[in-house]
Amino acid sequence: MAASFSYKGIKDNKYTDGVITALNKDEAAYKLKEDKVIITSLEKLSGKEEKKDKKKTTTKKQRISKKIPRKEIIVFTKKFENMVRAGLDLLPSIDMIAKQTEHKGLKLILENILTSIESGSRLADAFAEFPQAFDNVYINLLRAGEASGKVPLFLQKLVSNMEKDQKIKANIKSALNYPIILLIVALAVVVLMMIYVVPVFQEMFANLEGGLPATTQMVVDLSEFVRDPLRGGMFAAFLIGFGFMLSISIKRNYKLRRTWHRIVLKLPIFGDLVRKSSLAKIAMIQSNLTAAGVNVMEALDIAANSNSNLVIQEALTEVKRGVFSGEQLSQLFAKTPSLFENSFVAMVSVGEKTGNMEEMLKSIADYYEEEMDTTISRLTSMLEPIMIVFMGITVGFILVAMYTPMFSMGEAL
Repeated sequence: MAASFSYKGIKDNKYTDGVITALNKDEAAYKLKEDKVIITSLEKLSGKEEKKDKKKTTTKKQRISKKIPRKEIIVFTKKFENMVRAGLDLLPSIDMIAKQTEHKGLKLILENILTSIESGSRLADAFAEFPQAFDNVYINLLRAGEASGKVPLFLQKLVSNMEKDQKIKANIKSALNYPIILLIVALAVVVLMMIYVVPVFQEMFANLEGGLPATTQMVVDLSEFVRDPLRGGMFAAFLIGFGFMLSISIKRNYKLRRTWHRIVLKLPIFGDLVRKSSLAKIAMIQSNLTAAGVNVMEALDIAANSNSNLVIQEALTEVKRGVFSGEQLSQLFAKTPSLFENSFVAMVSVGEKTGNMEEMLKSIADYYEEEMDTTISRLTSMLEPIMIVFMGITVGFILVAMYTPMFSMGEAL
């Protein structure tokens, strides 16, 4: 016996809804697909399918406060894209992934999204309710996929966008961690020598007449300072406390944070790395949002908010104001050559002249990703020998300082 089903979906780039008659839900879905409708909701009018309670949903939303890890969002989006591309409807796809997801926060979010869509919300609007999981770039691309009827294509763009962003962050993290690890190892070697090696020599020189050479005495004094729980401990505590307070102050004080971000950009090699990674991210976001049909001003605003460096944020805000006044994007970028170098400006200018800004911005993102990889390789190849030489000079100085009195003793004999 035929039954009636209410449906909501997208057809010809427009939202549509209505009622269709079919023997079962599968047949109803098949008929809608034949009619080129992308289904977002399909329910039997008899009411046999249970609906989730909205009050329960609201309570759940209040419990989701922690930010969802980016890798979880990438995995979800990959699965979602594969299922939709294979022909599975949007709601069953989200439902299936929600049941498979082990991360409790994301699982809860997906359940809430399902309820919102079943209650009549659009796909992107349902996702937009959870900014702790899905940012503005994600929502805008998802909305573009809905409007164009090309959800799988824009989900693929999202996956590519997020994976590149993760790669940029990982590369910067590894580039910054490497010299820090080398420095810690160097300091650890020096401290261990001060605690265990120098005292052995100090005992040998205890009865030495005429006193110790200046360099030897300096190393001995430093060793005693490091081994003294009061002086050495207090100094270590001061350094840790100062570093912690400085970190807190930078986070809480806008002017101090801005000054720190400006200093970072001016650092040799490191500053270049941060700037190139920012340019790659800006171009990548602009390219994807242009493809999604987002206007230039809104895209610049989203790109600015996605960047953690306040100096770059302010520069993008100025560019946005210029666009509002009617100036060309390339001319506005050219006004800040310390951030937006000539090659970046030139490529944006080509995109403006050819009318193919989306592809040009994608090329810019790829170019600066390669530049960033080159900078990281250069940084690594430079730092390793520098740190080895530093350790060699430091350890050599300590050993020479310790052996100098022994040479004097040998000459006296």
